[in-house]
Amino acid sequence: MQLLNSNQLIAQLINKRWFQHTSYWVAFVLFFAFAWGTHDNNYVKTLSVELINLPIKMALVYTVIYYLFPRFLFKGHIGAFILLFLSTILLASILQRINDNLIIVDTFFPEWTKEPTLNIVQLVRGAINISSVLAIPMTVKIMEHLSAVKQREQNLAKDKLEAELVFLKNQVQPHFLFNTLNSLYSLILKKSDESLEVVLKLSALLRYMLYETNGPRVALQKEIDSLKNYIELEKIRYGKRVDISLNSWGNTQGHSIAPMLIIPFLENSFKHSTRGFNGQAWITIEIGVKNEELILKIENSVPEVSTQSPAASGIGLNNVQRRLRLLYPESHTLKIDSTEDSYLIVLKLKLS
Repeated sequence: MQLLNSNQLIAQLINKRWFQHTSYWVAFVLFFAFAWGTHDNNYVKTLSVELINLPIKMALVYTVIYYLFPRFLFKGHIGAFILLFLSTILLASILQRINDNLIIVDTFFPEWTKEPTLNIVQLVRGAINISSVLAIPMTVKIMEHLSAVKQREQNLAKDKLEAELVFLKNQVQPHFLFNTLNSLYSLILKKSDESLEVVLKLSALLRYMLYETNGPRVALQKEIDSLKNYIELEKIRYGKRVDISLNSWGNTQGHSIAPMLIIPFLENSFKHSTRGFNGQAWITIEIGVKNEELILKIENSVPEVSTQSPAASGIGLNNVQRRLRLLYPESHTLKIDSTEDSYLIVLKLKLS
């Protein structure tokens, strides 16, 4: 058991298991030798008695905490544990009664009358007496077990959360890539000279996705740069058919954010503003930092012919909302306002 969090020599010594066990047994023997010795002030005699009975008490403690606990109690076999626990104490009491009759009474208390070894009253009294040695070791072992169980549960929850976040992010990236490749395909069909520029922009985005988004956080400015690259790609795709306005402000330096967290919102706005549109779509994007908080506003037009709610579909938007709940449970607000003519999202996120 680690008692002190320090690299100093004395702390390292105290944290050693052998030192802790030795200290406990020394303290136990001295305490009871002193406690019983106050009766006649013969502390040497009571110390000798405690030392003679020490092997039995040590065997009892280590049998309980290193055999019965892990094999029965910690595995939920409560009935078997209780039966074996009581049997072990009874056996220890019998061994101590044998010690009393063969060694202790004759050597230290010749004036006492020897009682039969299997005398029920003496066995019960001895069992109660010897059980005192278990109080501290059992308490410590149970606390260690509960701490280990709690730590294991926390690790499992953390691993599950990380696996879910990786899954969600990996869903967003292929979805984003699929839409971008569709844009490139359209331009190639048209034999547009802009297809070469799309390849360059796409290359920059892929570099960001492959090499910059593997960690839990990415520099905020890099996320914004990827956002701008995505907008440039969509401008090439739609040309003047979509009016796109971008306004970025504030100091983004020194801030980080979960990667691929902003683009799905923008992707969603393009997807739904151009669904069945008549060439008059518009999107306005505002992103900035104020008082250590990211503020993102994206508003897009909704075509009159669109019959589907902007928020009703799309794995990208659903995933990013799930990621926000997992990564920023108490440090973000997301408001969605949908009307017949427009669709607005406002994200406010405390930055790290």
